[in-house]
Amino acid sequence: MFPVHHSRRSLLCGLGASLGAVALSSMLAGEERSASPVPLSPLSPKPPMFPARAKNVILLFMEGGPGQMDTFDPKPELSKLHKQESKLSIGQEKGFKFFVGSPFQFHRVGSNGIDMCDQWVHLADPFVADELCNFRGCQAESLNHPEALFHMNTGSRLGGDPALGAWTTYGLGSENQNLPGFVVMTELALPQGGSANWSNGFLPPWHQGTRLRPEGSPLLDLKSQPNKSREHQRRALDELAWLNRRHLESVGNDDDRLSARIAGYELAYRMQAEVPEVIDLHHETQQTQQMYGLDDPDTKSFGSQCLMARRLVENGVRFVQIFSGGWD
Repeated sequence: MFPVHHSRRSLLCGLGASLGAVALSSMLAGEERSASPVPLSPLSPKPPMFPARAKNVILLFMEGGPGQMDTFDPKPELSKLHKQESKLSIGQEKGFKFFVGSPFQFHRVGSNGIDMCDQWVHLADPFVADELCNFRGCQAESLNHPEALFHMNTGSRLGGDPALGAWTTYGLGSENQNLPGFVVMTELALPQGGSANWSNGFLPPWHQGTRLRPEGSPLLDLKSQPNKSREHQRRALDELAWLNRRHLESVGNDDDRLSARIAGYELAYRMQAEVPEVIDLHHETQQTQQMYGLDDPDTKSFGSQCLMARRLVENGVRFVQIFSGGWD
């Protein structure tokens, strides 16, 4: 027997294909299974390894939200130690340290009996609670906010690795080639660590998240110039694509950055026609807007993003992530 030597590229490709499909094997069941074995574009839908029910992901990242021990993960031993001095070695080494238990009561809700604090009145409704699943397998290894966010979003405290949404589109592609496969929404201030939280890392550039701005036009330069027709734009893009392809052939067709730029120009052109319709929330009924809190100044911003996320996945976007807040 001779040892098999893998290159870094082949190893990453193998790991990526398995991780993207296995970790997200609960996605895609119907039309994707009959997808063409040779994708028409890097983000064309790809079949999963196993039959699945879910097709899309909406990830709400509550940066600065209440801690798990005050919401879904009761700590009875911590409550017993409430106000007692702690001798544990943590980041804060000066002054006195005390244990602090949760001020809330916990109870089990729904037919599955998941733990929930008494502040979640609406979530405790069995109609909602039975759709929830608590996962307690995440552990932080850093007290620093950027490192903790990198760890959660990319699996690495150092940053630079592919984000969850990047792995999702890498493993499964996306259903709508006129919209980005991985969309990110933030507040005016970016989350700790910035765009590294939705990076493509070492995956091809087209798997990076596309950020929608919270105010004004979600994407800059989305509207074409008033004196330029769609036909004029199309001719200009075709000419530019021809020049870029010639250059790509001259460098050996192995430059992901240039390929991503060509694909980016084409996607931007198609988005001009589709994005305004998808993100226009005025099409929703008054009742739906109220359900999402658009009639309340305190919840309008986040509610609008949640409603927009729903519309995006309904139109074929594979992965939408919303970053909310930041306590400091």
